[in-house]
Amino acid sequence: MYDELNHPSQVQHPLEFLTQIENSAAMEQELLLRDAGTPWADLLAAYVDALNEMALRGAEENGYIATYGLDEGHAGGCG
Repeated sequence: MYDELNHPSQVQHPLEFLTQIENSAAMEQELLLRDAGTPWADLLAAYVDALNEMALRGAEENGYIATYGLDEGHAGGCG
């Protein structure tokens, strides 16, 4: 009976075992991130607002008005 437990077909390949460990750790990390409840959308919006305020203050100090847009439908880099 001992020989049947150690039969070559019963032994797991080392790379398969490492993949299981990696997948388990990835799932644990994902659960921790979900449980943290970080409001990423709110943080991103606050970051963009802060950048806009900094750009506006810099433009006001120099007497320039910052405008952003596309040049005749081109995104730039055309030549």
